[in-house]
Amino acid sequence: MKKILVILISLIVLGCAEENTGAGELTNFIPESAGFILKTEDPDLFFSNLKNNEFLRKNQSHPFQKDLKEQLSFLRHLPHRLPSYLCFAQTDNDTISYLFISSDIPEEISLDSVKNKKVETITSAAGSIRKYTLEEKITYSSIKDSILLVSDSRELLESSLNGRRSPIAPDFAKALKAASPNQPAIFINHETFGDIFDRLFPGARFIPVRKFSNWTVFDTEITNTGIKLNGITTAQDSLKYINLFQGVTPARNTIAEVTPASATGLYSIAFRDFSVLQNNLRKQEPKQETSAENELLQTATETAIIWMEPAPVFVVSSEEVENARISFTHDSEITDEFREFPIYSYTDTGNFGNLLEPLMDPDSLKYYLILDRYFLFSEDPEALRAIVTQKHNERTLSHTNAYRTAFEHLSTEASILMVANNTGFSEEIAAHVPEEFAKATGDLSFKGFPVTALQFIYQSNYAHIHAILTKAEESRPPNEVSQLSRLNLNAALATPPVLFDNHRSKGKDLAVQDIENTLYLISPEGTIYWKKDLDSRILGRISQVDLYKNGRYQLAFATQNALHVIDRDGNPVKPFPLKFKDEITQPAAIFDYDNKRDYRFVIVQNDRIYMYDNRGRSVSGFSVKKAGSRILQAPKHIRIGNKDYILIPESSGKLNILSRTGKIRVPVKEKIAFSENKWFDHHGSFVSTNQSGELVKISQKGAVTRENMNLAENHRIDATPKTLVSLSENRLRIKDRTLDLDFGLYTAPRIFYVNNKIYVSVTDTQAHRVYVFDSNGKLLPGFPVYGNSAIDLDNLSRNSRPGFTVQGEEDGVLLYEL
Repeated sequence: MKKILVILISLIVLGCAEENTGAGELTNFIPESAGFILKTEDPDLFFSNLKNNEFLRKNQSHPFQKDLKEQLSFLRHLPHRLPSYLCFAQTDNDTISYLFISSDIPEEISLDSVKNKKVETITSAAGSIRKYTLEEKITYSSIKDSILLVSDSRELLESSLNGRRSPIAPDFAKALKAASPNQPAIFINHETFGDIFDRLFPGARFIPVRKFSNWTVFDTEITNTGIKLNGITTAQDSLKYINLFQGVTPARNTIAEVTPASATGLYSIAFRDFSVLQNNLRKQEPKQETSAENELLQTATETAIIWMEPAPVFVVSSEEVENARISFTHDSEITDEFREFPIYSYTDTGNFGNLLEPLMDPDSLKYYLILDRYFLFSEDPEALRAIVTQKHNERTLSHTNAYRTAFEHLSTEASILMVANNTGFSEEIAAHVPEEFAKATGDLSFKGFPVTALQFIYQSNYAHIHAILTKAEESRPPNEVSQLSRLNLNAALATPPVLFDNHRSKGKDLAVQDIENTLYLISPEGTIYWKKDLDSRILGRISQVDLYKNGRYQLAFATQNALHVIDRDGNPVKPFPLKFKDEITQPAAIFDYDNKRDYRFVIVQNDRIYMYDNRGRSVSGFSVKKAGSRILQAPKHIRIGNKDYILIPESSGKLNILSRTGKIRVPVKEKIAFSENKWFDHHGSFVSTNQSGELVKISQKGAVTRENMNLAENHRIDATPKTLVSLSENRLRIKDRTLDLDFGLYTAPRIFYVNNKIYVSVTDTQAHRVYVFDSNGKLLPGFPVYGNSAIDLDNLSRNSRPGFTVQGEEDGVLLYEL
């Protein structure tokens, strides 16, 4: 049973296929011979996340991935907008073929990029079939009942076209119902998948794929840092292995407490009452039950096999340790002692296997030792000594960060639990794959992914399944900067990524736009929640609003001809977007005067100003409709004391400082040669700079003063009421401290106030380095780190350290934690 974990790895590697999920009548075309079925609601989104998974990316050169991508290469020419199914089956010519089923029918299939191609129409009893020969690779397609069918096997295509439209099998119907409508799903028909599995893993024929269950379905969650599978397995047949747990209440899995951290893996079955499991085992074949082993199992709640060096160890966890000890050791001979634990000889080797088959068949057991509540059996006493040593040294699997990380997503109680220590696991898989894949499989990289876990939790007439392969780092020094995730988009970034509140997780997500004007919302783990095509480039930064005043935030921004407000599911919030005939020339300004979420959205078109409320209605109380000249920046709202000020600089050199209603609140008589810097509140004055590099201060009565700061032409500043930061060429000034940075091309400095601390950041885009300083100008430990844009920094979750997002490569987004 140990090698059943290979099933999980095969599904993970199969995840590198290409296409997808469906609904309704699409299932009518799934061939009865299909053993593996992949369904997604949004194929394009699914494969974007698949492409960015770190484990799959590390192993993309594996020939199995390459062969699979080549086999499915025709599907690249099809649209991927609607739900679809991708089915795999073994055909009569003993090959694994695919069938793609979708209602997304292209008006025409563009093959312009293919040099050698031939397209034919075949008349068949099943209907008209198109035959495509592209670079000597043959693909067949047909359309029936407004459904597109594509396959590399004419046999499989015709069987689907001719297939009956009778109700689907009950177990498959249950699996379909159990699959999430919003997540990609994998369906396994155990009977027919057995043929596929035997082809993929010819050396692992002892794995009971066909006997284990009838149908299994996994909802798949693929992130940058892991792969999670959650679903059910169901079997009407009482002889299937999973039904051996019918009526058996799962118990807590504790074997990791005695499993050395260096062990290859473990396989555990857990139960509250062994007699119920025993009755189910009796139905398959009679058991010899009058033995000391049977009496020990009657007191047990868990049995397991630990695969380790120098030999496997069979474990029984007893709830009545003292009584079991007295009874079981009555006739046993002590052969040795280790750290005050007697090691007994053991001769009845086959009894446990007789009682537990087919779930477990421990053999070659010659010695045993009792450690706390665990009875440990092995053919080599050195393995027993190793467990005692590692338990006392707290070097067991349960103490590892990798195991704890995995079990943040798993249940503590399961009928069956399998855990693989991925160090060396690639060699284990390599022993069971076709010879041409053996070397590459042995070279699979699990670096950063130390544990794979799979569990079954039986309930009524089905079992829940949870499987996980996730990145886990050992504890890091407190001052080290850690990269949490990396994601590559479909095109280069157009804007730096920003952090966006997630009211569900109480943490942060990431929003970013690429140069094809696609807006993305991304999880901290690197999962793309959604992608949305916009009419043009976003102006300035994306802002966050709460229009409904319920703590559920929306993204707000302007593009060239529209003001957008989009909820976290990617849907526009009515009546937005507001569309404009003339071009918007500045980023949207968003005011929340009293922090009551009664927003004002301000749009600028050259010298014209438009203000709207939460409902997209024009605000009549704001009297300014047109400036005297072109407006240079988005209007800025500043609150000092209990007064609101709206600052609007014009190309004529005039600075308007207005009230909420648009009337002059502070008269500024002097003309100013504005720099590109915004205006800030600093020590109760309005502060910015001019083109000569002077700091310009305007009092609340309109008095203008200038301070020569010796700033170069392309200088940048940022300010808060108490902190002023400037960057002039390579000189960064934070308050009164000046730092000489390496010469480079720097982004404007930004001040962040998080957890009552000031952070100041700049990025050298020439050297690809992000710097973060404290309020005293001291570079934080661990910096600089890699990055190519201005950053956005905040708490990533309620209890976490601060973190930030930044552009990585041209098309990459990075997330760091301080």
